[in-house]
Amino acid sequence: MIRDDMADQRNRRQRELQRRQARTVAAADARDRTKRRQRLAGTIVIVVVILSILGAYLGGSSTTSSPATSTTTLPSGPTTSAIPNSGVTPPPASPGAALSGPTPCPAEDGSSPRTTSFAEAPANCIDPTHFYRAVISTTKGDLTVQLNPERTPNTVNAFVALARYHFYDGQPITSIIPRKSFTVGVSFTSPNTMFAIPNEIAPAGQIFGPGSIAMVGTAGVGSASKGQFLLATFEQAADIDDSATAFGTLLDGFDTLVAINALASRSGQPTDVVTITGITVVRSGEIPR
Repeated sequence: MIRDDMADQRNRRQRELQRRQARTVAAADARDRTKRRQRLAGTIVIVVVILSILGAYLGGSSTTSSPATSTTTLPSGPTTSAIPNSGVTPPPASPGAALSGPTPCPAEDGSSPRTTSFAEAPANCIDPTHFYRAVISTTKGDLTVQLNPERTPNTVNAFVALARYHFYDGQPITSIIPRKSFTVGVSFTSPNTMFAIPNEIAPAGQIFGPGSIAMVGTAGVGSASKGQFLLATFEQAADIDDSATAFGTLLDGFDTLVAINALASRSGQPTDVVTITGITVVRSGEIPR
């Protein structure tokens, strides 16, 4: 009996020791997970700051200094119940001139006449070794984006040419998805002819983040855009269909992004009319090699 009692005591001590060891290991694992999360959060903050600085530096004009950028926190969105079910149908834009032959490069200073119908894609009108800065002016404010032709030269070239031909002037924002994106459609009061812009999607895929600008394609192999573009807004941007070709990112105009997102509806229709009043494009810094 005495031996049995002693054996039971040893077993109880061993079990208690094992439980203590398990609790110690679990606590250590929890501390490690917390430290990893803290390191990850710190890394993300550092990366965001570095990208903001690089964007301001690399996106700066080759002839003018870049404005300082500020750190901004994403605003909280409206509650689900506060988002309207539907919105309005924006009126189409009036058409401009038509080109029936080859499309020459438009004037860099924006002096080319407004043209909205094209028989052929434009020639190469950009320097693929440099970034381009586009200021998209809307009735809700300006959006400054940096375009990168290194990976998407055809898309950037097409956007720059269309912008300098004032193709987008007067175009409405046709869709605003809450905290995801808004789309500038191609809508005219009379039919127009438009060249296709082939998708230039990276083989490894792409992830959209707030401020990404992309040409809108159609699903399927060989899909292409005909000038529609979207701008990603907030945390739902990752859900954007990867048939769109990302070709730049927002540098400035966060308040405008917020103002446009505030006009979203469940149906995707804007709750108020927002139009593009003009887009100016300049060549900026050289792309690092």
